[in-house]
Amino acid sequence: MSSDRSAELIAYARGLEQRDADAARRIDDARVLLVRVDDVRGRAESVRLSLEALPAEIVRAEEAVAEAQTREAEARREAGEAERKLEAVRGSKRAGLEVKAAAERAARRANGLVVDAAESVARQEQRRRLFLSDQVRLRAEAEGLAVEARTVARDVAELPRLSESGRTAPGTSLEEVVYWGARAHAAIFVVRGGLESERERIVHEAAALAASALGEQGVGWSVALVRQRLEQELGQP
Repeated sequence: MSSDRSAELIAYARGLEQRDADAARRIDDARVLLVRVDDVRGRAESVRLSLEALPAEIVRAEEAVAEAQTREAEARREAGEAERKLEAVRGSKRAGLEVKAAAERAARRANGLVVDAAESVARQEQRRRLFLSDQVRLRAEAEGLAVEARTVARDVAELPRLSESGRTAPGTSLEEVVYWGARAHAAIFVVRGGLESERERIVHEAAALAASALGEQGVGWSVALVRQRLEQELGQP
């Protein structure tokens, strides 16, 4: 084989290797964008579902607070009555020791119920405040996700070969961010699939080159290995 022909084949193999490296880089770029899009979309969906569920949770928490306050008020009324009976018994000369002891036990029990009821009110109120705090936090997170989605969308729009549907900017609501994420994912997936098919064709082309130039079956060889074998066998210009 002439040196010119050898140089031509090696140059061709190097070109294939460069195309393969470019395709691999673009595939990796698409993969990274898919991860970013799916991350924003997944968090937006999670926040959306949480925000949708919170109003009902807050209503139930408020009802629980009201019920606990009612029980506390009733417990305090009963405790007050038990204390009055105890004072009356203590002031009675006719009340025996057993009667006084029973009145003391009733007063202690009633006061214990007041403590329990007050603690229940505090727990339910804390639960209600936590739900309200979650609502504030999630709304702030939703605003941040809308900003983040716009940043990711700008990077997605720069991806070569992307369809117009994938270049659409997301809106400001969580529903719009989720919808944008689904469209962007589908568009990037198509680009990545096309690049992977292109890279497969490059690998097959390199294998055919190895077979024709070297008489070796290059099946399973990387493009870089084909280029290396050509340089070894034909000489490296």
